[in-house]
Amino acid sequence: MYLFINPLGGVCYQAEKNILQLMQDATEDVRFRFIPLLNMQSTQDVMKLKKLPVNDLAARNQLVSEIYRASLDFKAALFQGKKRGRAYLLNVQQQMNNRTSPYDDEVALKAAKESGLDEEMFLHDRQSDFAAHSFMQDQKMAAEMNVAHHPTVVLFNVSGFDCGIAMDACDSYDVLTDIFAGRSPQDLVEQTCGQKTILNRARTPLKIKFNSNN
Repeated sequence: MYLFINPLGGVCYQAEKNILQLMQDATEDVRFRFIPLLNMQSTQDVMKLKKLPVNDLAARNQLVSEIYRASLDFKAALFQGKKRGRAYLLNVQQQMNNRTSPYDDEVALKAAKESGLDEEMFLHDRQSDFAAHSFMQDQKMAAEMNVAHHPTVVLFNVSGFDCGIAMDACDSYDVLTDIFAGRSPQDLVEQTCGQKTILNRARTPLKIKFNSNN
């Protein structure tokens, strides 16, 4: 399972907490990753959410810069272990939820300290070519999966499906609960994936939209 997120987003913060809770309760063996997403569509989505004029180039550039820096910092935190990396991400998002000023080193270093990171290693890794390359690989994977918005959850190897499934991470909470409990929701099983072999080969998941209050 892949959850594509905004490393500074409050909506994504809640989606991540839901996923982590589901992981604890899951009866299936589930491997998962939180992946920072940054593209034109996701940037525009955030601008609309923040009520920023979409034609404000300065605001757009500032937002892209913040999300990019936060994404590299998250990648650097992950180099010290997945659990610490996820703790770092949640800490940053929690701070930004209660903050009106931009993402900066104060936020990053506080999150690093409270997540138990080696600060010297973190400061080195956040500026490394490896962090930047890892981030670019994530964007390439998102493009291959046709993921444009966050939070989006993509699942592979789901019982009853020969292709991946892409869903809004918030609206699909009940469906994820069923899947992780080993139950494939009937309304999902009855749908088809279309050209299954092409979807598999291209890593392009079937996108399913749900009406849900979760």
